[in-house]
Amino acid sequence: MGPIEQQLEQQITEKGALFFILLDPDSELPENIITSGILAAQNGADAILIGGSFIGNPLFSKIVQEIKSKVDIPVILFPGGASQVSPGPDAILFTTLVSGRNPQFLIEEQVRGAMLVKAYQMEPLPTAYMLIESGKTTSVEYISNTKPIPADKPALAAIHALAAQMMGQRWTYLEAGSGAINPVPLDFIKKVRSGCDLKVIVGGGIKAPETAKERVEAGAHVIVIGNHFETNKDGALFKEFSQAIHQK
Repeated sequence: MGPIEQQLEQQITEKGALFFILLDPDSELPENIITSGILAAQNGADAILIGGSFIGNPLFSKIVQEIKSKVDIPVILFPGGASQVSPGPDAILFTTLVSGRNPQFLIEEQVRGAMLVKAYQMEPLPTAYMLIESGKTTSVEYISNTKPIPADKPALAAIHALAAQMMGQRWTYLEAGSGAINPVPLDFIKKVRSGCDLKVIVGGGIKAPETAKERVEAGAHVIVIGNHFETNKDGALFKEFSQAIHQK
């Protein structure tokens, strides 16, 4: 376990849960993406995730460097594949799409990306990634060519998380998807927490501080907010989410 993961673990102990913002480098102009990262850091975010299902912005590395120069929280790459591994971020969610059965995202992309992660000296955070049905087909579902876990099958998520723990993962990400209609159901979070010892990240479809708070109370260690801040660059709103998520 590296220093960033140790820091996050310590902050979970101190705060109860953490608030991550997810920035998509293809969603907006670079200056707007940078503004979102700075506002989040100033108003209680604990880390910045940057990435997406598809990254086509040639300014990606410059955006990362500019954000890093202006914030003092970790900047963590959240890649959709090995081609997105670029120098700059402090760490990477080194994900395995355990909810799917597409070998490309179970092992192939990981093999392609591993040497780059090592060469760029990024700290890997081993993460079991699970797609949860959210009421619409999401970008990650389309790109990965995998089906999400049905929204009425929380036990399936729990057993996938347990298997991931036994294979050495330390985090699991329950993902409703970018622009999801429905967030990850509370019973999914409760089942996963009670069935394994992984740190639980929850994202997708969380549009209100109360929705975030409910998921922390259900057992989430980290809440990720993305799309909602693309049109709401309001420091007060960032702070509301921070206060709702930080339980101590």
